[in-house]
Amino acid sequence: MSNLNTCVAGDQTPAIRRRHGLVLAGINALYVGFGMVMGVVNGGLPTVMRAQGIDISTAGWLYLLYLPFGLTFLWAPLIDRVRLPFLSRRVGWIVSMQLLAVLGLVVVAFNEGAAPLALFALGFAIVVAIATMDIALDALAVRLVAPDWRSTASATKLAALAGGSMIGGGVFIALAGDLGWQTTFLILGAVLVLLVCPVLVLGKQEGLAEDIRDTGNVQAGASLLRLLRDRSSCIRLVLLTVACCIMFPLVGLNRLMLVDIGVPVAEIGWIVGTLGPVSMLATSAASVALMRYLGLVHAMLVFACLAFGALVAMVIGYHLESHLIAIVGAVAIGAGVSGIYVALATKILGWAAGDQPATDYAAYYGISRFASTLMTVAATQIVPLVTWGLFYGAGAIALIVTVLFLFTLLGKND
Repeated sequence: MSNLNTCVAGDQTPAIRRRHGLVLAGINALYVGFGMVMGVVNGGLPTVMRAQGIDISTAGWLYLLYLPFGLTFLWAPLIDRVRLPFLSRRVGWIVSMQLLAVLGLVVVAFNEGAAPLALFALGFAIVVAIATMDIALDALAVRLVAPDWRSTASATKLAALAGGSMIGGGVFIALAGDLGWQTTFLILGAVLVLLVCPVLVLGKQEGLAEDIRDTGNVQAGASLLRLLRDRSSCIRLVLLTVACCIMFPLVGLNRLMLVDIGVPVAEIGWIVGTLGPVSMLATSAASVALMRYLGLVHAMLVFACLAFGALVAMVIGYHLESHLIAIVGAVAIGAGVSGIYVALATKILGWAAGDQPATDYAAYYGISRFASTLMTVAATQIVPLVTWGLFYGAGAIALIVTVLFLFTLLGKND
């Protein structure tokens, strides 16, 4: 493929490093904003509502706001097929969707007393815009990041998401009551506007990276079916989806468990909402070195051991009602699963480096995310029947099975 990814392997000249530094800065600024929205949806709203007395099964339905992140594969072909009449192909989509999300946040800010269904609809629209921006951003990363830089790109993406999550899932929880509804959402919108600015300088680089085929019949024929007809791609997709359905509910519900054993919401916001992303930042730094010196598979095994230990800690913390042990487990499980997913994301960047990067990336990332979101919602309905101890105990066993799946997936040199 005749794009910038055809740089000679191992080429680490100052010009190449500067170019990739610029690319990663622009891309990761937007991943920070994406992480902020994810933090609010995944860690903020359910935790606050659970603390206000809403039962687990009802609070669990708020995770449906996460669904658009997993449904982008349905409209991702449009990003490959259609070029908006401004900026470059994917940067145009990124900017327009980010600004649409900001507009939605402004509307929400001035409608605090609106009906819950109306607010849910506004929230859903904002998430759809951010999710569409994200898949265009992922396609841009596939185009601009050379093979030798994929592990670094995956690790820095995790760091950016962690930073955003720290704001959305930590600071949001801790300060929402003090700042007030309107101020909180206006600040969130203003930050998203600032974070879109660095990507504006990448339009020229994307233009240089595009193939002649990008404006031809291949782009016009972008389709999810093209990926699903390929046997190897289907096997990857199935294994990835199974792994995410096992891992993500174990991470997504840990704050609800902390509320149930009596940990104050402010403490969850400041400690878990801050240390969780900090541990992910440490994971992003460690994963690059581990993948370089141990390889993807063995690096994944290291993080799998960390995740298993975290699940054991959460089981012990729940049964002993020990806030400290449970919090340590809640923080560590995020780091362990994040490390596993850095290895997966490195693979996905390679798998999607074809003629329809937005479509292929959305399929791998979106379908697995969609299925794991439904599994997370289902888990909130199951936990009241089986207790948190049994849930995380079974999760520890399931993690072992997951590692075997991922060992098969990452062990292939494809």
